[in-house]
Order: sequence, then structure tokens, then C-alpha cells
Amino acid sequence: MGKEKETNRIPTEEKKQSIPTCSFTVGIQDLNKHYFKVRLQMETDAEETVLALPAWTPGSYMIRDYSTHLHKFISYNPLTQEEVKSEQIDLNRWKVKNNKQAFVAEYIIYAFEDYSVRTNYLDSEFGFINPSALFLYPEGNLQTAVSVRFETENTFANTFTSLRKEGPHHYLAEDFDELYDSPFHLTNQTSIRFRSDQCEHELLIEGNVPYSFKEKLASDLQKITSKQIEWMESCPNSYYLFVLNLSQPAYGGLEHKASSINFFSPDQIHEDEDYKRLLELLSHEYFHLWNVKRIRPVALGPFDYQSPNLTKELWIAEGVTSFYDIHFLYLAGFLTKEEYLSRIQNDVLSLDDTNAEDWMSLEESSFTAWTKYYKRNGNSHNINVSYYTKGAALVLCMVIFLLKETNGTKSFRDIMLLLYKRYYLEKQRGFTKQEFFDTAKEATGVDLKKEFDGLLTTAKRIPIEEYLKWIGLQKIESEWVADLRFKTKDKNGNLFVQKISHKDDGIVPDLQLEDEIVAINGKRMNSSLLQKLEKQLQPKEKIHVLLSRYGRMKEIILEVAGAYKNRKLGYIEIIPQEVKEIQNQFFKKD
Repeated sequence: MGKEKETNRIPTEEKKQSIPTCSFTVGIQDLNKHYFKVRLQMETDAEETVLALPAWTPGSYMIRDYSTHLHKFISYNPLTQEEVKSEQIDLNRWKVKNNKQAFVAEYIIYAFEDYSVRTNYLDSEFGFINPSALFLYPEGNLQTAVSVRFETENTFANTFTSLRKEGPHHYLAEDFDELYDSPFHLTNQTSIRFRSDQCEHELLIEGNVPYSFKEKLASDLQKITSKQIEWMESCPNSYYLFVLNLSQPAYGGLEHKASSINFFSPDQIHEDEDYKRLLELLSHEYFHLWNVKRIRPVALGPFDYQSPNLTKELWIAEGVTSFYDIHFLYLAGFLTKEEYLSRIQNDVLSLDDTNAEDWMSLEESSFTAWTKYYKRNGNSHNINVSYYTKGAALVLCMVIFLLKETNGTKSFRDIMLLLYKRYYLEKQRGFTKQEFFDTAKEATGVDLKKEFDGLLTTAKRIPIEEYLKWIGLQKIESEWVADLRFKTKDKNGNLFVQKISHKDDGIVPDLQLEDEIVAINGKRMNSSLLQKLEKQLQPKEKIHVLLSRYGRMKEIILEVAGAYKNRKLGYIEIIPQEVKEIQNQFFKKD
């Protein structure tokens, strides 16, 4: 995240000596019980030391209380092996009274909480370490250099990370910020390498896949990474690590400064459409190499690992990236023009599915991500806007608006290049909202804030049709059909309400989550019968529903709502030459 943390380094020789050195050794306490054993040796002249475990992971904006999985904390003198008094003083902080002497702290981490890109995991196949969920840091000394050594080679032959390698299974981090941004993957799998521009890329795939698949994916990633580097005119890295876990059904990714961790279902890599979805995920996380890890809102670094780093600009961090992940697939030749348009329409049309845009602005969506986007409930889809989805839709409008206002001579790319140059390379810091719009105006001559600020600060719908018409596109909707406005889940053959959708036509079903749908119009329901019934119903038709709520039978009358069965973005048949030229610029591949 830039290099502004350099200003926090202690300048005098006397103070430098007070900075502790931290050496970690990580082993496996019990493979089948999923326990890592961590040993931290600290050289320090402090009277006492407070060790803390982060509460969250940058890029995944939710307090996760990783200390839940830290157990059996002890401290002792490394020379005499005598116990050094310590106590837990907070949920994730331990005070060691080391009396100006070096000490060792040992503890156990349970690594089977969850299977995700942000949690520790250990089984007989592989180990994954999210550093902020495993390594304690000395409070007040995040700038401390860190050594990490693994004693896991008897179980896992290989260790993968983007950190500088000091020796076999031994790595060095400049400070804890770098450590926490550099996950580790332990495995017996081997990697495949490729080069794009001046950057060497390494691809590690966890899972039982043929080598031919690894070769194909590496070749395709070489095309995508080369296109992104070309688009940004340089690569900030000499090395980048892709970790792709295909061992279990999952989906997700998390960006880091020199790597990304990606999970994808092994059952979904063979069909062409699913494979392109995998490429989209990898393209998204790789573009974060610039956008977020270098080009970033000012609040996203340096980090407070105990409290939220709040920003209203996650729509830039993720919305821009979500727009361009598929754009780069299009530029690299993996998507046809029609396929690219189809993926754009997914974001655009999904905004029409609920009233969420009337409830939450994009800036609120970003600011409250910690408590709303990442802590979803049964009503979230009705009132919470995704800064990924709506952010990408707004960036689409900005892209079109820039092409229109400049007759295709300027683009959003000009903004990204100037942001990278101005705030990462020159100022070595993030930018404010105003600085983003000032830079956009300087780069393109267009005042994007005047045009779009109201769509950021106010809970209202993007008039996206007004922008789409400038590239000759329109929404096309047909076949008005019945819509029950609720989805069900099957439990032992019985139907229970899982999701209720609210739209703006005033029809709200008299249902609650977890209601059991027993019968409709006197006929006992199951999943297949409900699907067939919905196809037979007509909008505004009244239906009699027998349900069970909290064990009590209840009868209600529901009015069937309506929705368009077919929705897509299509081309306007007759468009002016001016629009045709903007359309050509939008779909231009070079």
C-alpha cells in the first residue's frame, strides 16, 4: 500500500535499538486435529511487551476476531527455559513481563474454522496460512522486521509465498505490514512459471488436476497479465504468485501486494463458460495489483489491525476492478463482443431485482461494509447495495460519459494512469475523494464529480439507460410472467421460505423467512410442484397458501406479482453516426 509507512520509521540510532526483532517458527502440532504450533522469539530491551493478534484481514472488511483460535499461550526465557510471567489483558492481547530480556512466546492455532481465502486451514492435503490470523505482533512496533521459518517439510515438501526467501522454508518480511500481506501455502504440489513483461509469475494449483490444465491456465494467464501490464504501461512487481485452490467446492479471491489467493470449485473448470468465470476471478484479483494495492483510497493504509479502516470509496477499489476484470478478458480475446455485452448486462440488470438502490447510496455501501455487506442477513438483498455490482455499473456510465464528452480522445484509462503516477509513484500515498475527481478532470478535461457525485452520495437509481444509449444499447424486456417473490429451500422434502424479494410495485407477500409452505390452492407442495405451479400462474392472480409458522398452521391469500421473463441489453436499430463512433470506441480492442 504505497510507502507512506516509511515516515513512521524511528529515525535515531538510539531508538532503532529499541525496535525488537521477531523470529517465528511454525510447525504442525497435530495434523488431524488441525493445529499449527507457533514459536515467536523476541529480542527486545523493553520492560514488558504486549503481543496482539489482528482482528481482521485487509481486503476483507469485517472484524473476524481471529484470537478465537489462539490457545495455550505461554512465554519463557530461551536461555534458562524458565517461565516469563504473562497474562491475557484483552480478547486478542497478551502482556509479557520480560524485564528487558529476550523471551519466547509459544501458542497453538486451530486451523479448521472455515474454508476460505481469509482463514487458516490445515489438513492432510495442504496447509494455508492467512498471516494476520496466525502471527502476533508487538504492539506499537509494526515496523519490526520479521523472520518466518517453517518446520513442516516432513508433511509438506513445498512452501509458497511472495516473501523474500532466506533459505529452505525460511522467509523474511520487511515489517508486519508486508508479513500480513503475504499468505503462505504449504503443499506437496509443484508450480508452473511464466513471464509477462519483466515480471516472473508463479502458478500453484492445489487439487487433483492434470498437468495439461495447469499448462493451459498458465498460458491463458500469461495473456491476461500481459494485457493488464500493457494497459497500465508497467508492472510494479518482479515476481507475482497465483495460488488457486481447486480442492473443494468454493468461490472467492483475496488480493495481496505480490500474490492472490483464489478458491474455485474443481467441478467447474471443464465447461467453457465456467472456465471463463475462473479467468474472470483471476483477472479481478490480478488487477488489484494496481487498483487497491497501489492506487487506493487514502484510508486503506496504513492499517489499524484492531479497528476498521473506514472509507466511502470502496466503489473505486472494487467497482473499477469489477468493471475491468471482464474488460481485460475481452481485450485478451477470451470473450467475444456478445459475450462481453452479456457479462456487462449481468451487473446492470441485477440492480433492477430489488429496491436496494432506494435504500443505500454507494458511499454508504462502502462505509458500512464492515457491518452490512460482510454481515448479511435474510433481508440484506432488499436494502443493501453492493459496491462491487453498483460500483461496476457506475464505472460503466463514467466510461461511456468520458468517451461521449471527449469524442473518444480520452478514457478512464487516462485517469488510472495518472492516479498511479501521482499518488503511488510520486506522493506514495492514497487519494481522497476530491483528489480522485481532481485527477480525473486533469487527465481527461471532464468534471466527473459534477455528473456523478449525486449518484454516490444519494440513495437513488442510476439512470443507466441514459448512458447506454450513447453506445447504441437499450434494455429489452419481454414476456410478463408470474413472480411469487419468494424462494424456498428443501428440508427433508418439505419447503421453507429462504428468501423474500421486495420490489417497487407495492406487492409484499405476507410471508416470513422459515415459514413452511404446506400447500397452495389445496395442493400439497414440494420443490418440483412449486416450480410447475409458478409457470402456470398469472400476474395479479390470487392464490390460497397454507403454511406453518412456529408450528402453527396459518392460511393466507397472496396476490401473484409479475416480472419480465426475458431481459437483456440489445442494440438500438437506428443510431446516429456520433453514437456509432462512441460505440466503436467502447468496443475497441487496442
